[in-house]
Amino acid sequence: MKKFILVVFVMMSCLFVKSQIVLGSFQEVMSYADNHNITIRISETQQEINTIRKKQAKSFLYPSVNMSAGFNDNITLQPTLVPAKILNPNAPEGSFEEMTFGKPYLYTTSLQAQWNVLDFQKIFTLKTSKLQSEAGEINTKLSRFNIYNQLASLYYSILLAQKALKIDEDNASVTKKMLNNASEKYKKGIISEADFNRVSIQNLQNEKNVKTAENNIEQLYQQLQSILNLREEVKISDDGNDNDCSIDFDLYTIHPEILLQKKQIEISKTLVKQNEALRYPSLGFVYQYNYNWATDYFMDFSNANNLPQQFFGVKLNVPVFNGFSINQKVKESQSELKIQQLQLENIQMTKNKEDEILKLQYSQSVTNLEKNKEILSLQEKNDIHIQNKYESGIISLDERLDRYSDLLSAQYNYLQSLADFSLAKYKIYIRKIDFQKP
Repeated sequence: MKKFILVVFVMMSCLFVKSQIVLGSFQEVMSYADNHNITIRISETQQEINTIRKKQAKSFLYPSVNMSAGFNDNITLQPTLVPAKILNPNAPEGSFEEMTFGKPYLYTTSLQAQWNVLDFQKIFTLKTSKLQSEAGEINTKLSRFNIYNQLASLYYSILLAQKALKIDEDNASVTKKMLNNASEKYKKGIISEADFNRVSIQNLQNEKNVKTAENNIEQLYQQLQSILNLREEVKISDDGNDNDCSIDFDLYTIHPEILLQKKQIEISKTLVKQNEALRYPSLGFVYQYNYNWATDYFMDFSNANNLPQQFFGVKLNVPVFNGFSINQKVKESQSELKIQQLQLENIQMTKNKEDEILKLQYSQSVTNLEKNKEILSLQEKNDIHIQNKYESGIISLDERLDRYSDLLSAQYNYLQSLADFSLAKYKIYIRKIDFQKP
């Protein structure tokens, strides 16, 4: 029985391990998102549709060949009035004879080939579809860029929350000891009830902070699961590193929004040419071959009349006047091109300013983090000395709590500067990803 229980326990443990995904770095998170995030997957599927549309536009330049077959049953052959003199020269002038021509059953086959050898509309439509397919690829990269930013915000928030939880747990442990010590002194009448209540309040506050931090971490993991499209639990094993502050700002790449807007301008230019092509002539060839069988009896081809026919034609279409509608379309597309160009200028200026601000934010966050980290280290050393003085009875509980609040303030400033540093760091990291590469 014990052996059975052990086997069941091992199997359940293995099941639990399999249902948890451990990610050790932000690069692993991005790689997982590339394969599972629903927004990226939809964008990639849309890109497949754009590729199909490009091939479809190209297929319109090829000749078209069609075959057909038919059958007619002339239930009633319509009589035709024929001048009587054709059959009888002695017939009176103006007299007619009713005659019936044709056979009741007619079988038809046809082969038709058509090729528009010169059609500027279709040529520019193909160019437009190629550019739209390329824009779709850039849009997929832009989707990745946006998802990466969401993931990075969550990823570093989790790391920061885990650091905050560790600090809160240490603080709760410290105030727990302080509370035990104060409780004994309060029972002996050494300290007042107000002092005892003060340390109790601080301990409750620290315990509340621990629970809040645990809840925040759980919420952040739930959000991360949602973006990664995960049903399994996810765990981040990275403990974070606030020492790596070296970043090369010169390796910035072109922002994907700028790449997309440039491609939109190319599309707009092609649309202008496509509308101008409405003024151009078109040239096409057509060839058709027909073969007919006429019979007196259904499916009896013994006495059938064979009636072949074929022709070849050339069609030239030259637009002469269309009520100035083409001119209006061209002007409209030219105005849309100007709008796209203005948008590009604005996006370029905005993104350049964002990059400059990001550099300043990062530089300031590094300075603040280094200073606050040093202050926290000194404050922790001071707090050890203050605790020793308190335990030795040199200082009062009230002064101990006042000095302890200095440590809490230093911890808060450190976590805030670490959050600012992490925010700037991941934004720079993502900006350095080369989205121009396939």
